[in-house]
Amino acid sequence: MLTFEKVLEVFGDYLAQDKACEVLTTSRGYLAVDWESRKNNWVTARLCPTPEKLRDLLRSSYEEYQGYRLTDGYKRDLTDQEEQDIERMGGELAARCEDG
Repeated sequence: MLTFEKVLEVFGDYLAQDKACEVLTTSRGYLAVDWESRKNNWVTARLCPTPEKLRDLLRSSYEEYQGYRLTDGYKRDLTDQEEQDIERMGGELAARCEDG
């Protein structure tokens, strides 16, 4: 069964690396915040009222972060193979959220 705790456990290593993404607890679910480091302000904040929403949002953030890292801050475009590899890795993490 998919739970918030399992999603946070699976994506824990990613969240520890990406200082621009933070997940906060609210009375209505979890809030995922993307920070702008230069201005020390958030860029986006999205409420995830279900574990599925949190999993999908963190998968997307993870994949974006991996693209950023591979291209040294988007100094070049990703190759088709890199895009496929990143999508596969994100899918593998998302699938692990379903594991008992």
